[in-house]
Amino acid sequence: MTEACEYFPPRLRGQVAVITGAARGLGRAYALRLARLGADIVVNDINLASAADVNEPLSADTVMDEIRHLGRQALGVTADVSSEADVQRMFDEIFATFPHVDILVNNAGGGRGGNSVTECSAEAWDAIINKNLRSTFLCCRAVAPQMRERRRGKIINVSSVVGLRPIMPVLAPYAAAKAGIIQLTRTLALELAPYGVNVNAIAPSYVTTVNWMGGLGKIQEELVPHIPMGRLGQPEDCAKVIEFLATDLSDFVTGQVISVDGGMGHLNPYYLGQAYR
Repeated sequence: MTEACEYFPPRLRGQVAVITGAARGLGRAYALRLARLGADIVVNDINLASAADVNEPLSADTVMDEIRHLGRQALGVTADVSSEADVQRMFDEIFATFPHVDILVNNAGGGRGGNSVTECSAEAWDAIINKNLRSTFLCCRAVAPQMRERRRGKIINVSSVVGLRPIMPVLAPYAAAKAGIIQLTRTLALELAPYGVNVNAIAPSYVTTVNWMGGLGKIQEELVPHIPMGRLGQPEDCAKVIEFLATDLSDFVTGQVISVDGGMGHLNPYYLGQAYR
């Protein structure tokens, strides 16, 4: 069944979801999926027009317009979520527009560079840690108090398979940041569980997006034969898991990390990194 004719039960009607890094790629897929389920959406990005930078086709002028065409409210907020001041400003704007936030998806992150511990500069290390781990912490801290007070909410953090186990090459700062997100998820889940707030994470592997590593042919040739399910991930593979964690389907699930990797977690770390060489 194609996405166009897929039925989306309105499980999130009346709810508000904030997705960071949502102007393109995986974040956009999460935003559209939750909008189809009935949620009003806050689209955050450091550049709300970034889809054009990578020639990612949209069905409307912006992701916010795509969401509005689905019959949902949409708010776009430009902010660097690794900045404490920007995060405070963003949530001030959100709460001035919506009475509450029901779902937070911490998707902003990424970054390659300074692969090895011994060769990584302190500046490169800090930049990647801040972009991934610090941003997740700041957004969790900003939204948690009102979720705790309302005794409901879903926080979904985006880690990576490299946060669960090393690959070759080691991608040291990125792996450390994504591993930190996993432990942040688990500790915050314990903190908020008594208040009915669920905190979980997903750990995607290789997912094909428009701006995806620039070497899809090489990736497919060298990596796909070692993936048990025989293909690379698609954005909707991750978005469907986000749906599970954002809806009442996961009401008794917290502190968990769900790998979205086609069985890749069972591979030898050597094979996981061959496409980078």
